[in-house]
Amino acid sequence: MLVGEIAGEFLGGIFKFIGRFFAEFIIELLIKGSGYFICSRFSKRVDPDGILVVVVGLVFLCLVGVGILMVYDFVQLQSAIDSCLDSGGRYDYEAEACEYSRQVEIQAMPSN
Repeated sequence: MLVGEIAGEFLGGIFKFIGRFFAEFIIELLIKGSGYFICSRFSKRVDPDGILVVVVGLVFLCLVGVGILMVYDFVQLQSAIDSCLDSGGRYDYEAEACEYSRQVEIQAMPSN
């Protein structure tokens, strides 16, 4: 049983370290870092651990996330349009669907 307890403590320590690393990275660098960078452009007296820095950082990251989603949707739409046109279809922008029209080709009958 001693080996099980040692292994459990070891794994618990590793997961604690990894969790702490990601929490520090996300909170300190991404949220507070971006918030401080933006706030320091407007005022020289900015508290790096203040609530303003955290709020500005969160708003900035939310705007970046929304921007990424908008770009993703735009690229998906353009890819669907391109795929439709490449396959010989016609893209209906209002219905956001690819339409294929049946073209009946009349072949000239050879005359005798």
